[in-house]
Amino acid sequence: MNEAKDKKMIQSIVRAADVLNLFLMENKTIGIGEFSQALNLPKTTIQGIVNTLTALEYLERDPMTSRYRLGPMLFQLGSRYSMNMNLVSTARVWMERLCFQFGIPINVGTMLSNKVILLFRVEADNNFIAYPDAGLSIAAHTSCIGKIMLAFMEGKRRDSILRNYEFSKWTVNSISDSKLFEAELAAVRENGIAFDNEENVRGLSGIGGPLRNHTGNVFAAFVVTGETAMVNPRREEIIRAVKYTSELVSQQLGYQKSGL
Repeated sequence: MNEAKDKKMIQSIVRAADVLNLFLMENKTIGIGEFSQALNLPKTTIQGIVNTLTALEYLERDPMTSRYRLGPMLFQLGSRYSMNMNLVSTARVWMERLCFQFGIPINVGTMLSNKVILLFRVEADNNFIAYPDAGLSIAAHTSCIGKIMLAFMEGKRRDSILRNYEFSKWTVNSISDSKLFEAELAAVRENGIAFDNEENVRGLSGIGGPLRNHTGNVFAAFVVTGETAMVNPRREEIIRAVKYTSELVSQQLGYQKSGL
């Protein structure tokens, strides 16, 4: 806390941030005792901070377990952040072109905790839908966006998410084995592209690519997603278009390939 004092930071706000930051390394609910132990603060102090964060909807309390998870206000702020950055203004026109080229919807999203959150969607009838109007979240292991985000994520954070991850079997094609999923992520890293082979919904397939910022980090991803009967006949063409769009949009967001 000396660092906080040196920078004239407000101690109570720093402690509230410390409480929220614990969820960066945890993919489960957290109890008062765990907060107290992790932050080396009395339970009474933690309870006051957590009660305030819950009242402001930065945290949610599970009434069955009395444990806490991230609240809807953080999702709204995160979505607003993404809307305020160059992502939407830069990516939208290229996603519209991709959508028009194939007549298939395009989803753009990122990860919050261990879930994929859709930031916006472009449809073939030129409808542009900004989330969180629908508040849609998707299991990471069954989606192109989730695979991409996990594949390029910092190793410790990825390991923390996958350590107790529940590989639910949404369809017969869903990957339900952690070793197979790790192999899938390795292929995504190598090829720079991800596939959803009817893993989330039967009859729907997707081909997705990463979006990088000026630091080179993958901070979002997009996917061409539609009926398998529409995707598969143009699979190679879609792959080429996704890779081209991924590289182009990333460059416009400030990313520079090494060696350029």
